[in-house]
Amino acid sequence: MIIDPFTNTLLLVIAVAFMGCVLSTPLVTKIAVWVGAIDRPDQFRRVHNGATPRMGGLGLAFGLIVSIGVVAAGGYLRVWPDFPDWWSRQWAVMLAALVVLGVGTVDDARGMRPRLKLLGQTAAVLVLYLGGIHIKSFTVLGMFIDLGHPSFGFNMMGSHIEVGLPSLIATLFWLLGCMNIWNLIDGMDGLASGVGLLVSGTLMLIAIHQDNTGAAITAAALAGSLAGFLLYNWHPACIFLGDSGSMLIGLLVGVIGVQYSMKKTSVVSLLFPILAMGLPITDTAMAIFRRWVRNLPLTAADRRHVHHLLMGLGLDPRQAAVLLYCFSAGLCGVVLLGVAFDKEFLALVVGISGCLAFLLILTSRRDELASLRADFLARFERRKQERHASRATWEAIQRIELSDQIDGIWSVLLDTSRALGCHNLRMSCYREGREVFQRDSQPTGEDKSTASLSGPSASFRLTSGRDLVLSVELHQSASSPLAADIAFRFLQRLSLATAERLERLLGTPAEPDLKPVGRSMNGVKPVVDLMSSDSPQVPPAARVAGLASPSPGWGPFSWLRLAFGGEAAPADRSASLGDD
Repeated sequence: MIIDPFTNTLLLVIAVAFMGCVLSTPLVTKIAVWVGAIDRPDQFRRVHNGATPRMGGLGLAFGLIVSIGVVAAGGYLRVWPDFPDWWSRQWAVMLAALVVLGVGTVDDARGMRPRLKLLGQTAAVLVLYLGGIHIKSFTVLGMFIDLGHPSFGFNMMGSHIEVGLPSLIATLFWLLGCMNIWNLIDGMDGLASGVGLLVSGTLMLIAIHQDNTGAAITAAALAGSLAGFLLYNWHPACIFLGDSGSMLIGLLVGVIGVQYSMKKTSVVSLLFPILAMGLPITDTAMAIFRRWVRNLPLTAADRRHVHHLLMGLGLDPRQAAVLLYCFSAGLCGVVLLGVAFDKEFLALVVGISGCLAFLLILTSRRDELASLRADFLARFERRKQERHASRATWEAIQRIELSDQIDGIWSVLLDTSRALGCHNLRMSCYREGREVFQRDSQPTGEDKSTASLSGPSASFRLTSGRDLVLSVELHQSASSPLAADIAFRFLQRLSLATAERLERLLGTPAEPDLKPVGRSMNGVKPVVDLMSSDSPQVPPAARVAGLASPSPGWGPFSWLRLAFGGEAAPADRSASLGDD
């Protein structure tokens, strides 16, 4: 246990951080207004009433830097034996915090793409790793896990740096996860700052109990700054944390957890920081699961977070925040009991049970649980349909590759389309703007027009890459067991493979003097029924590969004009083509 002089030092850190944040936040508010970092309500996710400045992470950072700097420069920690080693690594924490603040400030003021934001967060984690702050080992339920091997080393700035691959991966996962879960939970006045105050205070008490002075100082500084910021952030908020503040909280909470794993005298479990962050972790896990089930991007915004659900039940922002404070305080109490009695398993069971019970009660009241269950079953049903369509399409592509007759290719297309629920298929093949052949699974007339009135339809044109264009029209019956988008997507892949096979099968077009027969296209009648056996003018070779000679007006890119719905031939050449 940390002795009394260190306890007094921690109280001084809290007090200085509190006053530093209280005094700097009004100036930060003016800076946020000046640079345009304003959060305006959108009647969707943002539940505040009016335009509110954000970028509160700058005030939070000022309180942190002032408190740690005053204590370190004042000599209050000189009697601590590990002070030189701890202080030699603080440059990495400060530099990483500056990187996170820079990324968050730019995002608050101008907006930033999620990938660029993730890249900045990764850079901050790498700075911490190179500065010697990384997860070397930890324990989970009494099991010791060493992350130092396998490893590789390199020299940088005159010093040798050893990098353990498992340690690097674990450090990235832990710190990136901490920053993003705090970023996601910051959606209501005072929520992230109040929960962060509870978590950092709990981690400070754990560090004091475990005689981990470095982690205790960082946690005390964070708790003091958050207490000062909460005065401005409580509903109705004068300023928001913004991404700069929420990511800074996550970074420092993650650093405290890493300092647990770096303790020389004992290896302390990371389970306690995880349980203390039970509320933001639970909300983030639900958001990821919800977006995965509904096939949405992980960065997609929604109104299904825990505080949104509470407000949907009729609570105002203050009531919702107090209820979430109570839930988070209960989890922190479970953590402290686990530390006091040295019962990790007990704390784990009680903490997980409390989170699950809270989520089940909350989601069932808003019918979110039933909606998630229905979406979950629908997603697995779509996966099943996609596997069936993929298998049928792959087998059909192989059969088409082995087929040397156009009738055989048509038969494969027809069978596969019926297997995917499409009972009306029409295929037309064009070369140099002339229709080579066409096949239709439905008779023309009233039956076909009546069938097309119900069920989804699709039509697309595909090119083989040279001068052959394949036009496919599909109609799916209303009783098809497959979703229309799945069936049409895989049939489009199959049609593309068909176009490539037809290009190789038909070969180079010949130039026979043929009489055009069949239906016209765009007023032009260049069609030769090459597949008809009762055309005496067509030689056998031409029935497979031959076409009427193309018009001089057609260029090498005529198929591109045709594929995009252009005229089959220039207007002044239509008569000559029709008179051939």
